Amino acid sequence: MAAFLSRGIAGTLGGICLLLLVCLPEVAAATATDTTAVAKQRSFTVGVGAYSNSTFFGRSQAEKFPYWTTDLTYKAPSGVWISALNYDLFSTTTLRDETDLSIGWDWDFTQRLDGSLSYSHFFFSPDSPLLKSAVSNSLDGYAGVDWGFLYTRLNADYVFGEAQDFFLVLDNSRYFEIDNALSTKGILSFEPRASVMAGTQSFVTTSIEQQLNRKGKGRPGGTGTTVTTTGTRFSLLNYELRVPVTYSLGKVSVEAAWRYLHPVHTLADDTSKPLSIFSGSVYVTF
Repeated sequence: MAAFLSRGIAGTLGGICLLLLVCLPEVAAATATDTTAVAKQRSFTVGVGAYSNSTFFGRSQAEKFPYWTTDLTYKAPSGVWISALNYDLFSTTTLRDETDLSIGWDWDFTQRLDGSLSYSHFFFSPDSPLLKSAVSNSLDGYAGVDWGFLYTRLNADYVFGEAQDFFLVLDNSRYFEIDNALSTKGILSFEPRASVMAGTQSFVTTSIEQQLNRKGKGRPGGTGTTVTTTGTRFSLLNYELRVPVTYSLGKVSVEAAWRYLHPVHTLADDTSKPLSIFSGSVYVTF
């Protein structure tokens, strides 16, 4: 198990080092006069998580794919961040079924308005069974408003690769916190979130075609497929409810979460159905 974990983290660490080179000029911009401020804002987070199933923008496979992740994230004082996330499916023999390298920028317009922009590139193992393997890049952005009693965020996502799709996701959440939980420094927090998603779903058709061709179930010669629908129409795709519970003590945070997804307007060849996903994760921030 130790070797298994070290290999996964080693692969992820290689990706984070590559991205650090990209952000080196930004990090070096800090002067000696703002050392104190930098020390208070700069962070490096390491995380490990386990999930009961895999989904991608409201869609899932007929087969259940539980997986675990290793996650490394660095955030600079300016709000620029880089991350490397490694996925390992329990049902495969490979240690790196997917690795995501991301770079982004988070900022606060005011105390009530915030936003983010990011780019991610995805690497998959050969013959990946994941729906997500139909795309290899993602451009993401959001704008959020804190109403006091509610936090509303509108996300826009463009994914591209063998398939191209665009999504809009509207989130509404509320953060609750209990101080001095189990310890004078312990914090117990809850942030239930309800989401509605709309977009295209070409990635579903492309992924189904990939899987059929790999299994030789397409047209004679294995070069075609039996897929009869496309996903180029923009429509409502999914409703989601997420309830995470997090306990933080110093630099360590432990989270347990439940998600319920209800897909709508699925394609004729799509096997997505309503499902619950459970997850647990541990993060350490330096």
